[in-house]
Amino acid sequence: MNDEKKPKSLAEAVDMLHANMGLNDEIILSTMNEEDLIDVHVALGYHIGHEFGLLTGNTALLESCRIMSGEENLHIESASKLIVKALWEQVKKSNIPADHE
Repeated sequence: MNDEKKPKSLAEAVDMLHANMGLNDEIILSTMNEEDLIDVHVALGYHIGHEFGLLTGNTALLESCRIMSGEENLHIESASKLIVKALWEQVKKSNIPADHE
């Protein structure tokens, strides 16, 4: 992914991940407990780090994660975990059955 297409914010990263998820993956993610997100992070961590540029200098994305977390010295791995958690929260919201809204 070239630098122009890399997400510059936490919201962009989440939207990009969500847009590329299949329905089955969305359903699985939406039914997970927060403590199980470590498994998702293991699966997506490489992609987030390399494709989104957290490991290769995407300072805009890292800074966005720092701002959203309120942690000035947020480490790259913690930023990646924050993206996974935000994805989980977005997917949970989008998979609430109509009768529960």
